[in-house]
Amino acid sequence: MTPVNIISAIHRRISVRHYEPRPVPEEVLQSVVKSGETSVALDDDIRIRFHLIEDGKLVSEQMTFLTGGKWLFGSSPHFIIATSEEKPLFMLNMGFRMEQMILFATEQGLGTCWIGGLFTEKRMGTFLGLEKDERVIALTPIGYPDTSLYGRIIHGLIHLGSPDSRKRKRLEQIAFGTNWGSPLETQDDELLEALECARLAPSWVNAQPWRFLVNGREIVAAADASGRYSSVRDGKHYYRLDVGIAMAHFFLAAKEIGWDGSWHVTGFDPVHVVKQYAIPEGYEVLGIYRR
Repeated sequence: MTPVNIISAIHRRISVRHYEPRPVPEEVLQSVVKSGETSVALDDDIRIRFHLIEDGKLVSEQMTFLTGGKWLFGSSPHFIIATSEEKPLFMLNMGFRMEQMILFATEQGLGTCWIGGLFTEKRMGTFLGLEKDERVIALTPIGYPDTSLYGRIIHGLIHLGSPDSRKRKRLEQIAFGTNWGSPLETQDDELLEALECARLAPSWVNAQPWRFLVNGREIVAAADASGRYSSVRDGKHYYRLDVGIAMAHFFLAAKEIGWDGSWHVTGFDPVHVVKQYAIPEGYEVLGIYRR
């Protein structure tokens, strides 16, 4: 199995919407699932599961008419469905853990795509055997990307019709100094690389709800909880899922660089942090990374 080069995977990862019909070998699929099961957690007390559905039709038939069609996700030979025990921080934790699996799959030459709002949780959970307080959080198709002319056309058309699909916030728009909105003045190339990797994280319609404040060896992660795309569906805060993904990118890149740091999602007073960093109303403090 190919060793994982995280920073390379982060820069190469794209959301794949059309797949080759050929199946992925069983041992490769199992290694992807295992990478999710053994991923680093933000909260070890939250039980999660990654369900491998080898017959992709079982999943695509439960999706919407358009998204489950053969021209979109219905072309995927397999799916992985992520479920989680519903506890505080469950969405943040799932974004953090599932993205580790997504990047592992990327490094194995596989295509994936985060799907969080294009399915009905009740229908998707009918064949999973859900336990008490277990929610269907997200799913991803998994297979070999269709790089044919047809596949490239489909990919281009979908991106053309996606809101803000070509717009990514610049680093200076999402990463600040010790006060909200103040310039991040640093010559630390390692820090800039880790923040750039966080900037490249996928999110709902490319909303990028994360913001980072840097104070020496401490980095605060905050979420735009009131923006246009701060989606909340059936008690699931998808902007928290998105921030968890970005936090995973930062954590994994920093680890590969050689930092011995971690994210802390409890043990601090959010109100104090908001005052300390002059974080405006409408933003949530979700974690603090300490080196």
